[in-house]
Amino acid sequence: MKALVSFVGSPETLKLAEVVKEELNKKNYSVQLSEIIRQKKQPKKSKTVKLKSGETSWKPFDLIVLGFPVIGISSSHLMNDYLRQCTNISGKQAAIFIACIGLHGNALKKASSIISFHGGKVKDSIVISSFLGLNEKKIEQAKEFIKNL
Repeated sequence: MKALVSFVGSPETLKLAEVVKEELNKKNYSVQLSEIIRQKKQPKKSKTVKLKSGETSWKPFDLIVLGFPVIGISSSHLMNDYLRQCTNISGKQAAIFIACIGLHGNALKKASSIISFHGGKVKDSIVISSFLGLNEKKIEQAKEFIKNL
């Protein structure tokens, strides 16, 4: 089985993505990590954000795990733009983890609705507070999240 772990970079989401990869490997998944990065120069009149990196075809994967930071209550615009550019979402299972500083607001709902709109299903999600960094208890929460998928 193949899994894609796509994440928007922050030190916390990178750490959680690595934990997710390790736990999925234990479940016999072949895992591809994919950091979502925006191109520095964007076309002036384009509404679509151009990506420098980030795997956008979900076709070869059995499971997609998405991770992004939320600071304050704002949604992750980069994650939402990435999801709008993804293809072959229909019928795919996804899971979402958020590394949150403050309240997660509507970030989880927004990402989930984009996936659902394109025919995918969010199997599970978790919000992990990263206000004071990630301690062992928070890392264990992420591990349990993946074990229960």
